[in-house]
Amino acid sequence: MPRQPRKPKPPAPRGAVGAMAASLARRKAAREPRVVLTEPGGHPRALDADDPAAGPLLEAADRLISAAQRRSGA
Repeated sequence: MPRQPRKPKPPAPRGAVGAMAASLARRKAAREPRVVLTEPGGHPRALDADDPAAGPLLEAADRLISAAQRRSGA
């Protein structure tokens, strides 16, 4: 079966507009919850969002943060 030709992508913004778009994308990515585990050797490893272990760990972290905020009055 022959490969389909790629669809052309619009050019990425450059200059000040491109820098602002990249900055906003980095900020958005930084706010997304993620699970990072530390291996026995001390190396961090991030779990994928669709990993079955990520859901319960995120829920436990959310409960811990909520409890800490309640105690501090925040």
